[in-house]
Amino acid sequence: MAITEKTDVEHVSSRDVEALTKRPTVEPVPQSAKAEAGVILRVDTAADTGLRLAKDGHTVLLPQPTDDKDDPLNWPSWKKHAVLFVVAWGAFCADFTSAAGSAPILLQAQEWHESISRVNETNSINVLMMALGGLIWVPMTSIIGRAPTLFWSNLIGFLFTIGTALAPNFTTFYAMRALKGFFITSSQTISIAFIRDMFFHHERARKIGIWALLYIASPYWGPLVGNFVLGATHKWQDVFWTCVGVCALDMIVIVMFLDETWYNREIQSSDQPRRGTGFWSRMSRIVGFWEFRNQKGYYKPVYHSFKKYIITLTKPVVFLVLAAYLLFFAWAIGINITTAILFGTPREFGGYGYSFTSLGYLYFSPIVGVIFGEVFGHYINDWIAQRYVRKHNGVFEPEARLYMIYLAAIPMIGGLVLLGQALDRHLSVAAVIMGWGLHSFGIMLTSVAVSAFVLDSYPTAPAEVSGWSNFARAIGGFSVGYFQQPWGAKVGFDGSFGTQAGVVAFGVIIVGIVHKYGHSLRLRAGPIEQ
Repeated sequence: MAITEKTDVEHVSSRDVEALTKRPTVEPVPQSAKAEAGVILRVDTAADTGLRLAKDGHTVLLPQPTDDKDDPLNWPSWKKHAVLFVVAWGAFCADFTSAAGSAPILLQAQEWHESISRVNETNSINVLMMALGGLIWVPMTSIIGRAPTLFWSNLIGFLFTIGTALAPNFTTFYAMRALKGFFITSSQTISIAFIRDMFFHHERARKIGIWALLYIASPYWGPLVGNFVLGATHKWQDVFWTCVGVCALDMIVIVMFLDETWYNREIQSSDQPRRGTGFWSRMSRIVGFWEFRNQKGYYKPVYHSFKKYIITLTKPVVFLVLAAYLLFFAWAIGINITTAILFGTPREFGGYGYSFTSLGYLYFSPIVGVIFGEVFGHYINDWIAQRYVRKHNGVFEPEARLYMIYLAAIPMIGGLVLLGQALDRHLSVAAVIMGWGLHSFGIMLTSVAVSAFVLDSYPTAPAEVSGWSNFARAIGGFSVGYFQQPWGAKVGFDGSFGTQAGVVAFGVIIVGIVHKYGHSLRLRAGPIEQ
């Protein structure tokens, strides 16, 4: 017997020994939890598979957690949700400060003797730079870590936000808005990576919904608060000083609660670098000292990180669903622009003649729509997923997330049609409120569904799919900013918004194609390496 054991050991190659040494202590997604193009989310008992289950005794925990207290999956609930609030507030800060720029454009045009369209270009360039910023910040999360990327980009963005409030002329203001957008977009671009690192598969849709509640509502909170400020002071600079305050709060909560959530599950728990406790240990992870010491072997090289980001977009289901998302979300930005200009224009020039304060109140409509969307989606998203899993013997596939988009299309299309008719015929403001609220309700549902779908499709690339989602959203808004108002003025708002509703319907067809063929498309395209 002893001879046999010795012989077996001698036949183990050095390559096999190295593979065993590098093997993770706990497989994030064991073979027993995998299904063709999907994962097993529900079993009868743990004894059936040997998998770790949630407290209900049936839901499979994915990724499978380790026994390491530094594993973000094992963090206490308060810490997970504190970090969730940090990234959600950062995402709120980015779009709040971006959309707030639509409020003072009339005053700025008067002061700088520029046309309204020319001043509005500062908002369009801000949105464009927010789209381009993700091309840098997403790969950086794999190179230097999540927390340092968030900290340094937001700090620099905060400084440029101060620059917008101090800008003495149009040229300087234009430059400050562009640079601010490039840096401060990181929070909305990489937030999904934080959520994926801290929460299990079955928890993510709800957590994305909480994050999206701030993220999707922020383009409406910016003009709302901005118009209230203008109504009180009539100084455009005060709008941007308010933005400075919002960004300052962002930096405060980053320092108070942020921590590095990346945990390399490809290595053994015993080889995980110790993180330490206490304020200064956490600060070393926020500013990047800890990541710098452990970069080799724990984080990824530059080439790999940028290559992974590009490869993500080549996956057919990612490209198609995000193309549809661009068609859905672009009009939300367009409505913001149209409302600010049309309702702020005096009656004698064809507008509604609203004061700044009255215009601010109007923005409560989409905010209420977003809140209702979160309440509805908070429960319906999970119900749809659980129903799918029960009907498919415990197996979950990402296409289950797409059912919500069909529901969301109804208020999105209906809201656009109603808005177009209301603006073209100068109907009661109640019609505008209803149409805008319906559209934002649908946008909220769609955003959560899209984010959950791309993350479930490629869970090894959370920052990458989040970055491309933000790119699709922002690039659509950037383009619409240039033609939305002239288009409506030329053909009539009933025609322009009716066409937009048709574009949304076309986007739903794209989603339907992914729904039908997504399973086979994902199998053919293969996974994305960690």
